[in-house]
Amino acid sequence: MSAAPLRRPRTVPASARQQATPTSRQRPELRAVSAPEQARSLAPFAWSCLAVILGAMLAVLMINTAMSQGAYERRDLKIEIAQLHQQRASLISELEANSSPALLADAAAELGMQPHQQMGFVSLTDGLVLQQGGQG
Repeated sequence: MSAAPLRRPRTVPASARQQATPTSRQRPELRAVSAPEQARSLAPFAWSCLAVILGAMLAVLMINTAMSQGAYERRDLKIEIAQLHQQRASLISELEANSSPALLADAAAELGMQPHQQMGFVSLTDGLVLQQGGQG
């Protein structure tokens, strides 16, 4: 193994060392520096955040109010539909009771009508009453 030669530090002559140190003439001039900018206020940002939050809460309140109003209308309509179904059922049962042959015969007798002995048909095109296949 061969050893690398040792390096010796360079020596700087004294005259060069004196030139490297700044003298009073070589100092840079001092100048005024502008003041740093003031930090912006957080108030406008805080107010805008507050406005957004209040707007969102107001929107939720309006939607909730509209939904509850719709729910009340829906409930009222369901009640009305149930009442109409009951009314329809009672009218159908009344119609069926009144359309029975016995009640129709009694109502016709009260009006002075009498049952006919022969069956007949009405011709809608001619406007004539046809009895047992013949004209009457």
